[in-house]
Amino acid sequence: MTTKQKKLTMLIAGFLIGAAASITKGMHIIDSPFLNLCLVLLNYGGMLASLFGLNYFATTYQYEKYPKESLQTVIDLNDERTRQIHTLAKAKAFDIITYVLIFLPFLLLEIKAGVPAIVMAGTAPAILGISYAFFLSKYSKEM
Repeated sequence: MTTKQKKLTMLIAGFLIGAAASITKGMHIIDSPFLNLCLVLLNYGGMLASLFGLNYFATTYQYEKYPKESLQTVIDLNDERTRQIHTLAKAKAFDIITYVLIFLPFLLLEIKAGVPAIVMAGTAPAILGISYAFFLSKYSKEM
């Protein structure tokens, strides 16, 4: 299966899965909160998959229609200065999201949210810290 066929399959299957989950949830035939959550996740996942497939076709169309401009765009994206700017922006965003994720469980406690929401919000900074430590050790060994 070629990459184009995989993306087309992702586009069609994502749309069908997302639409089926949305219709099923909209009919209100399922009373289980867990199954409703699964339907919501299927809906979002299906729509994301279809958008990813659509994005693939849009970018390949753009690259085929304007090859010279597309080549210059690729060269500009791979420029060292552009990469450094993106790296610094990601670092600043990481710093901000760290504080937001630390503050979020306390906010949920204040508005008296349910225990599962508070626990999930509390595990987000832990996952962030573990992934940071993992990648820090991985990249420290490489460099």
